[in-house]
Amino acid sequence: MTALATPEALFQPGCPWWDMRASWGAPNVKWCEATLCSWVNEPANAWSNLVYLAVGLWCAWRWHSTGSRAMGRFAWTTSLVGVLSFVFHATNNFATQLLDFIGMYVLAFLLVALNLRRMGWLRPERVGHVHVGLTVGCTLAIPVMRHVRIPYQLVVLVAVLVIVGTEVSLSRRADRRESYRDFWRAVGLMAAAAACSVVDVTRVWCEPDNHWLQGHALWHLLSALALLFAARHHAGLEAPGRVLGASPVRSP
Repeated sequence: MTALATPEALFQPGCPWWDMRASWGAPNVKWCEATLCSWVNEPANAWSNLVYLAVGLWCAWRWHSTGSRAMGRFAWTTSLVGVLSFVFHATNNFATQLLDFIGMYVLAFLLVALNLRRMGWLRPERVGHVHVGLTVGCTLAIPVMRHVRIPYQLVVLVAVLVIVGTEVSLSRRADRRESYRDFWRAVGLMAAAAACSVVDVTRVWCEPDNHWLQGHALWHLLSALALLFAARHHAGLEAPGRVLGASPVRSP
């Protein structure tokens, strides 16, 4: 029996969440971990999302203690990612996968909009409009992409590339006193996270019955730590005069 067949043999009619799978269909990706007949049917991939909540709580604490608006933004967006990703990996169907992507879109497109503002391509009052527009538009595109069999994971990849590209461009114009150390730490952790997810989905590393450690679970751990350093980076940009001699970035 192959690694792909084993997980699906465990998840069948009568299991928790089976009716949702039958109504909404399967997600467009099957991660390595075996899908159990359980209320949390991918334990490693589900519980690893607690790291996002830990990072979100840390950002909330920093927001409370320093008043950093960047920490406030990362507190709620990172927590949202963790909650919705947990729901998806606990249930495994297209409806909850859609929620998972909404969480990622909310966070990624907020950073895209803020970076476009820092680049001078958006007026401050347009940041919120662009954030909401991109999030809603790309969410509505998911069923269409699913129908024509285009992986909607590509949208997240493009958003991340835009975030990194604009940050690199901004770093070249930044004050020499400004440190991008936390940004590059975030990039390195995100690259490692992506590598773990790739070896999982391609079955280069695949132990379906290991419900403690999975490649995609490591994606959650490492990408959550990347968001911690991204939050530190954005918080450091709030001091007046740090970015291109401009005033602090305002919340959308």
